[in-house]
Amino acid sequence: MDRQNLIRELLVKNLKIRYSKSALGFLWAFLSPFLVVLIFYVVFSLILNINIQEAPFILYLMSGVFTWRFFQESLVSSVTSLVDNRNLIKESAFPHYFIPLSLVLANAVDFLPSLFILLISSVVFLKGLPVFVLLLPVVFIIHLVITVASSVIFSILYVKWRDIKYILEVILLLLFYLTPAFYSIYQVKNAFPVFLFKGYLLNPFVCMLSLYRFATIKGFYSLLHSEIGILFAFSVTLIAAFGASLLAAHLYRKNKNSINDYLSY
Repeated sequence: MDRQNLIRELLVKNLKIRYSKSALGFLWAFLSPFLVVLIFYVVFSLILNINIQEAPFILYLMSGVFTWRFFQESLVSSVTSLVDNRNLIKESAFPHYFIPLSLVLANAVDFLPSLFILLISSVVFLKGLPVFVLLLPVVFIIHLVITVASSVIFSILYVKWRDIKYILEVILLLLFYLTPAFYSIYQVKNAFPVFLFKGYLLNPFVCMLSLYRFATIKGFYSLLHSEIGILFAFSVTLIAAFGASLLAAHLYRKNKNSINDYLSY
């Protein structure tokens, strides 16, 4: 079996395992992220009465929660993937990174319906889509590369250091609150000195989320371009994708001959 077919088989296997015993099956790919957004909306909009000026709050939440969940769930499911599939790895001769790669692709399949819901909702609320929607496939590919590279990195590290799973939980929690999923960038600007705000904008996930919003929320770019331009956002995310890919490739080359030894115990 060639590599392309093998990845496809692993992807189908992951999707079947995920939904095989579920009464609603693949429908959860739509329901799960929507329910999370609904909870956030009730808490932050109806109870805490948080408002933002850049977009309708429900669209703001959807763009933030949907894109973040893809990254977070991919890493959480991938970090232990090599250990969880030790028997398959020992019995088959294929690159170890195929395992986390297939899990990320399965999460991407789940993410795409959420992205479709976001686009439809944006059309309904704002009567159209921005011209930047043409860049959405590019934004998604960059997002996918960062997610795959990060998943490979943490899955390899976990093979040697099992504490990585718990460290990752803390990192993801910290990154989530450092990413404007449910609060406005202007709130950060008003709360901190200029140099800290500039440093905050260097967070790849701030730029990634901004790019998704530029591409899906009409008028968002015109309100935010003075703070974070589209070229700046692309530059930061591309550098992050390139850097994460180089690190993942380096870690794999360095450890590929010893991974099976660590999986033996």
